[in-house]
Amino acid sequence: MNLAFIPSPSTGVIELGPIPLRGYPVCIIIGVFGAVWFGNRRWGARGGKAGTVGDIAVWAVPFGLVGGRLYHVITDYQLYFSDGENWVDAFKIWEGGLGIWGAIALGAVGAWIGCRRRGIPLPAWADALAPG
Repeated sequence: MNLAFIPSPSTGVIELGPIPLRGYPVCIIIGVFGAVWFGNRRWGARGGKAGTVGDIAVWAVPFGLVGGRLYHVITDYQLYFSDGENWVDAFKIWEGGLGIWGAIALGAVGAWIGCRRRGIPLPAWADALAPG
């Protein structure tokens, strides 16, 4: 028995009635909640107010989703803007396609906006959130 070999699952989708539950977005959602929970603990240990991390995440997460989609569309533009393709498909995020670098970049902009609104320096908040 080779423990270094873990076979891939046969499918990445679990059907809950008419709703397909895909593995990739479920992992992203779990990661966001875990990062907020862990970041909130670290922020509180530094003397920060409870709930601040969640308030800033309300800005960072949507910005990150938009940034991830923009990065994907820009780097794979031929899927949406070449001959025979429908450019409206670029808006169909449920069909997949997120780029992590775009999510990080625009998510950081959203975090910066959230920090400014709360009167918190972004570097201090980001330092507490980095492990999450």
